[in-house]
Amino acid sequence: MISIKVKILFAMSLSVLFTYAGLLYLNYGNIPETIPTHINFKGEIDGYGNKIQLWIISLVNLFLLLTIYLVAKFPKYWNIPFKPKNLVVFQKNVRVFMGILSILLSCAISTMILFTLKYSATEMLRLLFSILILPMLFVVLFNEKADSK
Repeated sequence: MISIKVKILFAMSLSVLFTYAGLLYLNYGNIPETIPTHINFKGEIDGYGNKIQLWIISLVNLFLLLTIYLVAKFPKYWNIPFKPKNLVVFQKNVRVFMGILSILLSCAISTMILFTLKYSATEMLRLLFSILILPMLFVVLFNEKADSK
């Protein structure tokens, strides 16, 4: 069974996805038809594509989040190459890791979308911080309350 903290982590990743998808929807008419799709290590744009690819990457993000959640939900299908000392604690830690991984995935994809929407780095950080700070505080406070019992 997935704990409430892990569900909150996955909800945080979905909130990032829905926020940038909403911004994409609201600003889609202002985006040029051809957008940069790849930037090399030097910071030069070396790939271009149609703006519909922004929606495709959003759907890919949703698919990956659902896949990670399903993997976290059904640990009997995990292929663990060793026998952990405490299976319950191991599963709990892996689920928390998967929740954090889903947040990082959504944030990474959101930077690409927000960059296309002409957001600066500080605006991106401010937006992501405002989306994630309240749930993070709830997780921390909930964790402290659960540990004190």
